[in-house]
Amino acid sequence: MKYKLNILLLIITLFSLKAVACNCSIPKSLKAVQDYEFENSECIFIGEVLKIDSEKNTFEVRVVESFNGDEIEKIYSGFYDNQCGPIIDEKGKWLIYANLYGNKIEINTCGLTRSFEYPESNITATSEFLKTYEKEYKEEKRYSDLKIRALLDLKNEIISLRKRRK
Repeated sequence: MKYKLNILLLIITLFSLKAVACNCSIPKSLKAVQDYEFENSECIFIGEVLKIDSEKNTFEVRVVESFNGDEIEKIYSGFYDNQCGPIIDEKGKWLIYANLYGNKIEINTCGLTRSFEYPESNITATSEFLKTYEKEYKEEKRYSDLKIRALLDLKNEIISLRKRRK
C-alpha cells in the first residue's frame, strides 16, 4: 500500500510541476506586452518560415524585414517551447520575437510571435479583445471579428516597430 501511495504522490508531483512550469499571465494591455517584447528581444523581424519539425519543436526561418539589425535574407534555425508557446506550426510569414542561443534563436515564451495568416491564434496578442468580448465571442461565434481585430493589431504593431527602428 505504501508503494502505491508513493507512486501516486510522485505522479501528482510531476503533473503539478508541469502545470507550474509555464505562467503566461494575461497582460494589462497589448501595448505593455509590445513594449516588453521590444525591450527584451535580441531578434525582432518578419520572417518566412521555411521548415518545421513539430516533433523536435524546431524550425527554419528567413529574415524578410528586420526591426533591430538582423541581416535580411539570413536563415536562422530556431526552437520554441511547445508548453508555453507561441508555437511555430505552419510555414509562411511570421512576426518573430526571439533571443539568440549560440547560432540559434529561441522564440520568447508567452510572447507575441505570430503568423500573418492566423494572428488570432496567439492568445497573448489578442487577450485584450478576448477579455472585452469573450462572452459575446463564445455565444455568437464571432470568429471573424477576432480575426479582423488580430490582423489590425498585427498591422499596427508592425507600423510601430518600423517607427522604433528609425
